Amino acid sequence: MFYKALFNINIHHGYFLDSGEEKFLPVNNSDDEMSDEDKETALENFKFSDYIRVIPTKATQQHFKNYRIIMRAHSQGFRVLISTLETDVSGDTKYVPIITPQDELTFTFELQATDPYFYNYTQFSNAYKDEEQFRIHLFTNIEPSGQANSFENLFENDGGVVDNSFLARGAASRELIRSIAEEDVAFLTTNDQFSITNSIRLIEADESLTSGEKDDQIEALLNGVIASRKKKKIVGYIRLTIKGNHLDGDYDLLEIDNEDRYALEETPDFTISFKNQKSFWRYISLSDDATLTTKNKKWLSRNGFIEITNSDFNNAGLDLPPGGSPDDYTFPNPTVDMIKEEGGDFYSEIFI
Repeated sequence: MFYKALFNINIHHGYFLDSGEEKFLPVNNSDDEMSDEDKETALENFKFSDYIRVIPTKATQQHFKNYRIIMRAHSQGFRVLISTLETDVSGDTKYVPIITPQDELTFTFELQATDPYFYNYTQFSNAYKDEEQFRIHLFTNIEPSGQANSFENLFENDGGVVDNSFLARGAASRELIRSIAEEDVAFLTTNDQFSITNSIRLIEADESLTSGEKDDQIEALLNGVIASRKKKKIVGYIRLTIKGNHLDGDYDLLEIDNEDRYALEETPDFTISFKNQKSFWRYISLSDDATLTTKNKKWLSRNGFIEITNSDFNNAGLDLPPGGSPDDYTFPNPTVDMIKEEGGDFYSEIFI
């Protein structure tokens, strides 16, 4: 018996991997990229569990038991492995799952931020942050139901930067939450009368409502669930199906050869990368009530140091006492606990 990886997922974050202005993963053409050696060092000191938790759904946990599958965390993320037997197929070594998963078997994982300052140093689009837009990130190898436009597949770029290309629209987000609830309900230890599926059944069974009124109530219910989960720092979901079905590519988790199923020779390896936040740096001098604000935004990074000089300021950002100059002050880098959003821009406040 041999445990063969079905897939591996890394969850990176620029805030933890960058070094000052040197980027682990450049976002813009003007960004300075770290050397390969520095990247290796950054990964050696990186632990994704410092800021995020991966939680398999109840249905996924049951799949693990049913198909002899295990989930193992590592410093960069986690991998899912399946129990197999080694066999020879026309001279090639293949790994056959001891219990063959069904093609439609889906693994779903909830991504929950655990660092209280996660949203301070993580860059999200306004479409995600807007509480009136009930949308959630989805990383998947299948086309989401309810997604009217094209959707980026996790397989297409071996992962990707977390942006709008992974942000499900409202209908797709609601369908995602409903599907997860329906999959999980069979594995609940008690019959929860307040569960999502039970609430939807009650709405659908209410003969006093028209079809349109039922749809509106179900939509409001699911929007409420999405809003509640986002308040609990649920960033999104990873959702991978054995037999992928998206556009024209081959996005399966197993090699499917007619009736035979084998673990893929090369393990699918995906990296989900969160972008760190950029902010204006506002220095506040308590001794003389001076305020100095950088003219450009700076990357927030846990590692390295960004030197601030006179050239980082202009007159518009300076409120100094008579005869004062930026030369009169020292400029440490900010921490992530003091950051404010003003007019759509972020300001890191540093008291000096």
